[in-house]
Amino acid sequence: MKKTWLVMTATTSVIIISLSMIFLMPPLTYPNVYKGVTVDGIDVSGRNREEVAQLLKAWQKKRNDQYITLYYGEMVFKLEAASIDFDLDINDTINAAWNYGRDGFWWERIKKIRDAEKNGYNIPLNTRYSEVKLNQLIKQWQGIIERPARNATLSLATGGLIAEQQGARLESDALRPLVLRALINEEDNAVALPVTTIYPEVTADHIASTGIREALSVYTTIFNSGDANRTANIKLSAQKTNGYIIYPGKVFSFNEIVGPREEVYGFKEALEIVDGEFVPGIGGGICQLSSTLYNAVILANLGIAERYNHSKPLSYVPLGRDATVAYGILDFKFTNNTPNPLMIMAEVNGNKLTVGIFGKSRIAETIEIASIKQEPVLPAIIQKPDDTLYMGETKIEKQGKPGPAVITVRIVRSQGREIKREVLSKDRYLPDDTIIRVGTQMPPFMREGLQDSQDKQPAKPVNPANDIKLKQ
Repeated sequence: MKKTWLVMTATTSVIIISLSMIFLMPPLTYPNVYKGVTVDGIDVSGRNREEVAQLLKAWQKKRNDQYITLYYGEMVFKLEAASIDFDLDINDTINAAWNYGRDGFWWERIKKIRDAEKNGYNIPLNTRYSEVKLNQLIKQWQGIIERPARNATLSLATGGLIAEQQGARLESDALRPLVLRALINEEDNAVALPVTTIYPEVTADHIASTGIREALSVYTTIFNSGDANRTANIKLSAQKTNGYIIYPGKVFSFNEIVGPREEVYGFKEALEIVDGEFVPGIGGGICQLSSTLYNAVILANLGIAERYNHSKPLSYVPLGRDATVAYGILDFKFTNNTPNPLMIMAEVNGNKLTVGIFGKSRIAETIEIASIKQEPVLPAIIQKPDDTLYMGETKIEKQGKPGPAVITVRIVRSQGREIKREVLSKDRYLPDDTIIRVGTQMPPFMREGLQDSQDKQPAKPVNPANDIKLKQ
């Protein structure tokens, strides 16, 4: 009885397994893409590989003949798929659709197949594009759309209030996926450009509330506007300081406001003074702003917290009235020692840079800046060997110049009477060394005399003993 039961149980199991295999085999051996599988919403179920390929090629051709529209306000840009080499990786997409339900153990495959039939399974399109070409287009759009925020200011010419201006920044990282999605999506191929509004720190209402309206001092310097890079650096640094408000007791830092002088921040390569020599450097020219600002500050009778002179005199300001800066090393700082807020105004007009200090009311006193020359720094004499000159001959390659030394004094007068005199700085500038080339070549007569003396020297006597030793 027990034996019969075991036989019946085994037979029943075999029958169940056989029936299960008969039921399950068709799905596992199905020759086409499984039911419910889509590619980016395109139904590819029941199709073989070639049919899926034809379907995707038709989709790609249709998309290549179309374009997407990108817009911001009234600005509209068009982008064709071919302009960034956008296309579909057909083989990878076909493989992804075909392989669904064909990987794993048979029970895992059955589960995937049933899930797709019931809930569907979508495979994203595998696309390719030129990142370089897309980035180039984005850079073009940035050049058109982007603008810095402008603080409200006062006009140096009229003293009138100039309203603030909002800035705009195109968010390139957010834009890329939007572009790629629009190139795929047949129904919605219009993209709103992700632009962030940049709000100015100083508004017209804010200036009005401070009571700033009068010029305490104005100073102008001249530069060569034909030097495009240097001019661009002067304009950029002026924009960064223009409209900046310094409240009573606060210290203004030139480096903090203008920021690092790097290409990523818009600064360009131009000549600057390093160790007494003019050399190319990023941000060359911004010392004209710091020096022009320094003069406006001392004429406004403000306190100087930190300032350094250049190693060489400058042509656009008097001796002792320049201010050099180097980010992270040398700064120009001054203090608002008045009871009211002050505003810096900086404008570039043609080849003129003008900086003004504005406040609530004009200065009641008269400010005079005087320079007292000191004993100059004498140049060194540097000798350089020159084998094109005969010994005893010299030639001046560069005539040196003494380095100026000066004491700068600020004199404050009230109703014509001197009430204060203070030393602002004691500055010494590097001299230009004298360079003299000194001959090292022997003159012809000295060479001939040397040869004659060698010819007339008596021959050395021969020592027989040495001769014998050599022969041994």
